[in-house]
Amino acid sequence: MRSIKLQVGNKEIGSALTWAYPYGEAYGYYKIPTYELTVSGKNDSGFLQQKKFEVLRFGVKGPKGDKPRVVGLADQQSHIIKAWLPHYTVHSAASLERGAWQVYDNFLIHDGPDDPKREAYASVGCVEVCNGPQGFDMFNDFIILLSGAKAVNRDAKLREIGQSKNMTITYLKAMRPRIARP
Repeated sequence: MRSIKLQVGNKEIGSALTWAYPYGEAYGYYKIPTYELTVSGKNDSGFLQQKKFEVLRFGVKGPKGDKPRVVGLADQQSHIIKAWLPHYTVHSAASLERGAWQVYDNFLIHDGPDDPKREAYASVGCVEVCNGPQGFDMFNDFIILLSGAKAVNRDAKLREIGQSKNMTITYLKAMRPRIARP
């Protein structure tokens, strides 16, 4: 298995509509920035390949009876991806793109809004891949291309990659954005 590097940027590249998770109905909608996630590694021929994806990095947490606040990983840090979670489903919106990469604990990489300016997803700090339709599927297909996975089907390849511990993610230091209304 070949190594794969993920890097979550710290420069805002766009914006997304979101709501305070998990009690968003009480607070309405918010606007948060989107960031670039760069995926790089070598293909079967040994050539370096790289793709960039638009992602949500921060979210708005709306605990019951408390004031909403921006959450997410802001400090520079790196992690080895722990596992592929094939049965994960997005909690804050309807999505047909299943599964998630576990960074650590409940910090995941999973499907996000196809059009972040129009389709509201909510997050409490997961990296949510946009670039739709099927942006998360495209993301995973690119990871498979870079991995050298030998399993016979897509699902088995994703599990193999998750078990290999050859994928790392680095979050560049970023300032948490202020809460803003659209």
